[in-house]
Amino acid sequence: MSDYMRNLPLSWKERRDESDVHSDWRAELDEVLAQGEAISAGLGDGASDAADALAASLRALGADSRARRKVPVRLLARGVLDLLALAREASVRPPLAERTGGAVALYLAAKAPTEIRAVTRGHALRATDADWEFGHGPVLEAPAVEMIEFLAGRSLSAPRPAAPEGPAAPPAPR
Repeated sequence: MSDYMRNLPLSWKERRDESDVHSDWRAELDEVLAQGEAISAGLGDGASDAADALAASLRALGADSRARRKVPVRLLARGVLDLLALAREASVRPPLAERTGGAVALYLAAKAPTEIRAVTRGHALRATDADWEFGHGPVLEAPAVEMIEFLAGRSLSAPRPAAPEGPAAPPAPR
């Protein structure tokens, strides 16, 4: 069997229940929109113009998603990025579901500009605070929110190489 066959979803891997696999991200987007509403409500009348604009963008995204049969990961990514920007305006850190963060990070990594791909090419990307990892090669890691913001081009803080696993090697004798 060719090496690439092991990485295909329909390859000779062990069979398991995949009934929860789907391409509709409506439930995840609804959760993101609810978090955005909670942050917006917490700001009250003292919200900045930028925060008001981000909250309005999230509401418009919710209306757009209700008009669709399926919500693509592209809309989920837009919602997550707006939520993170709104949270930054409110100086809070929103809880981001692992599945949502992983899907958005994978989508953003696939469509990232050349400068970001140059950093991530040939590496696996791993979230230090969530249970997801994708890619092949040496591991670069960062918290999920920081990884998503880097992949979206909203942060210059690139993921760092992972610490080596296992016991540390003793120092070389002099």
